[in-house]
Amino acid sequence: MKILVEDTAGNHTPHIIVVGGTSGLGLALALHHEMLGWQVSVIGSNEAKIADINNQHPTIVTYVCDLTDVIQTQSLLDELSATSFQRLVYSAGSYTNERVHHLNQADSDKMLAINLQAFEQVFRWASSQLKQQYQSLDASKGDRPSLVCIASIAGTMDYPYASLYAKSKRAMIATVSAYRAALVPYDIQVNCIASGYIDTQALRDLNDGDASHKPFIMSTQAAVDHIMQAIDDDIELAIFPRSMRYITSALNHLPKPVLNWILRSKLDKAR
Repeated sequence: MKILVEDTAGNHTPHIIVVGGTSGLGLALALHHEMLGWQVSVIGSNEAKIADINNQHPTIVTYVCDLTDVIQTQSLLDELSATSFQRLVYSAGSYTNERVHHLNQADSDKMLAINLQAFEQVFRWASSQLKQQYQSLDASKGDRPSLVCIASIAGTMDYPYASLYAKSKRAMIATVSAYRAALVPYDIQVNCIASGYIDTQALRDLNDGDASHKPFIMSTQAAVDHIMQAIDDDIELAIFPRSMRYITSALNHLPKPVLNWILRSKLDKAR
């Protein structure tokens, strides 16, 4: 399957891979890139969602993969190694509200696998692929390769009382920062997105169908606009909305015992 397409004018159609791109923010980013003329591939675990995309957006290439399965994930990455791409977005995520539900073994394994282990597996593969490809890419034509990770504002908080979700997102942010430094000699862009609450179906499902009470919640389209601007501006860690960025910055300057008490009593740990 040839993904990098050349038209009669000699131009290339850039290709984006969105891991976790079958719903929510990942799908919104996939559709936005399709609208911009990119070739789009999405990876997801839900076969029904994949079928919907195939029916509604036949030009999008879809892959079914259970990211908690290391062997299955590696098999897919090996398959994708035969294709060229200019951008990869890791938007997959798993969340359990540990303030409400006791963290059981299954939830713990799933969150760790998707939020950290599969992320590291995919980023390791993607960076290796782009390093091999970068010499043939012309950054002057706007096709500088890039890796983008969708983390969470929860990962920007440094406090003793933190959920597995928050800790894994914090590890994501640190890992992306390391990749950004390591890939400078290859002129590969690396960005991390740490958003606040986004009004996705997944968030609504976690809140009995209505997430409007979440502080500073934004629409999916507004989040896409923020992310695309952050990529254009090459922001290492894009934290938004602005109000949440200011609040988390102020909280991080409090003494740890005070911050611990505030977050124990007041805040959710989901994005």
